[in-house]
Amino acid sequence: MNLLSHRSHTAIPSRVRWVLFALILLVLGLLNLGGPAMWWDEGWTLSVARNWAETGRYARLRDGVPTAPGLEASFLVTLPVGLSMRLLGVGIWQGRIFGVLCMVAVLLLLAALAARLYDGKVAVATVAAALLLTPHPQLNPLLQGRQVLAEIPMLAYLLGGYLCLWWALAGPRLAVVPAAMLLGMAWISKAQTAPFLMVSLVAPILAALITRRWATSILCAGALAGAYLVARSLPPFVSTILFDHSLPGDPVSGLLDVVAVVLTPFHRLYALSNLLSFGLPTLLGLTWALPKVWRSLWETEDGESENKRVQGKIHSDQIKTDRVPPAARPRQASAASDLRLALLAFAGSWLGWFVTLSVGVPRYMSPAVLVGCIFLAAMLRNLTDDFDLPRSLDRLMALLSRRQPSRAGAAAMLALVLTTAALTLAALGLARYYPDDDHSAQRVAAALNAMPPGTRVETYESELHFLLDQPYHYPPDQVHVELNRRSLLGQATPVAYDPLVSDPDVLVVGTFARGNDLYTPVLTSGAFRQIIRDGAYEVYQRVR
Repeated sequence: MNLLSHRSHTAIPSRVRWVLFALILLVLGLLNLGGPAMWWDEGWTLSVARNWAETGRYARLRDGVPTAPGLEASFLVTLPVGLSMRLLGVGIWQGRIFGVLCMVAVLLLLAALAARLYDGKVAVATVAAALLLTPHPQLNPLLQGRQVLAEIPMLAYLLGGYLCLWWALAGPRLAVVPAAMLLGMAWISKAQTAPFLMVSLVAPILAALITRRWATSILCAGALAGAYLVARSLPPFVSTILFDHSLPGDPVSGLLDVVAVVLTPFHRLYALSNLLSFGLPTLLGLTWALPKVWRSLWETEDGESENKRVQGKIHSDQIKTDRVPPAARPRQASAASDLRLALLAFAGSWLGWFVTLSVGVPRYMSPAVLVGCIFLAAMLRNLTDDFDLPRSLDRLMALLSRRQPSRAGAAAMLALVLTTAALTLAALGLARYYPDDDHSAQRVAAALNAMPPGTRVETYESELHFLLDQPYHYPPDQVHVELNRRSLLGQATPVAYDPLVSDPDVLVVGTFARGNDLYTPVLTSGAFRQIIRDGAYEVYQRVR
């Protein structure tokens, strides 16, 4: 009786610590949430979300007339943002709250998965790695979660699906149903996810077939088939309810060739340099984990693998060994091996695409980096002898001062170099971007809204679309593809767009249009004169 009482008391503080950690993350996410400048990608999603929140129409506006949505995030991201605005009012921080909630969920889900695949220490180290060892601002979940982007919500759905898949493999088979639902939602949330999600589920299916674990192969195949069914059926179903198919749309072609399948040598070197500069810790973690995961799959059969040792203390801070039925422990060990393989295949295939085919922007590898933090944390535990810092420092000092080379000393050195370099870059990124407080877009929008009603605004700065009450006009979506050819591929692509056709009274040029020389021809023609300059924005009045 005393032993049981002791266990209950030791389990409660751990749960309390995770709850407190989640609350701290939530506070950090909400502080100055409206301060960071909005990205161009955010503007499209926020605009559609605002229109849906205010009018019930899931659409963009062009010259005040509803038009079909196009460049915003998936409805699984846009609708929750719009719902937040319906409940809390229209505003930047209201639109960003959903991302903050997803960021908290992603970190907690990473911890939950790491605890089940390794142990509680690796769970804590995984969260620390995600927050403090992501060397580029576009990879840090705290910074990404404070923006209206698709990566963090997609990861929340994805990791929730993987956790349910672990439950299905280790316990109740019916958990495969929510697993398929959540994985299908991740499939929909971001277009790039689909091939890597399929690879991540095919890998354990093949491994289970090779080792003749038929139940595992059926469950993983069911999760894959269910996710595909959700991805194929949910968008058409929502489309019939949400979209107005009579609205005019902007056809787009060639976007895949601009960002997803880029074969030029320059971009291959650019992607490789970004991977080695900002994704090296994750890459090393995946490389370290690969042979161990492969061996564990074959050792599961005789029950003597490392999995059983690890699973012997599943959730060391939450679930005690003798509270797990003995018959369930081999299933949990097998589930851990299969899910490690799935996560390894997901992160590895994503990074493989990034370095071989993508345009190489660091943001495009963020999902793989965050998932890979589980393996990075496990590798650091191995390098530091179960996070024994005093012993690791002694071995490091022996290597450096007494010149006594050893494998343990080299491991400690590698851990020190990796964590120091990544932590330094991550700290610089957080110090630069977390306290950002740029309200120039709000001031420019307020100045435009103060002009006579009906003033026609021409701008391709989508964040202003979200803030404007005046009618605004912007180029067709195909122009976005051609501008990406200029900015991302360095091609001198002509853009057949004349902003004077819409007869604007005011033209606003910001970071996106200026960087792509979209309005340079019309500005040099003398058709406009500058009247306002605020931050990155220049406001021009039509010369009539």
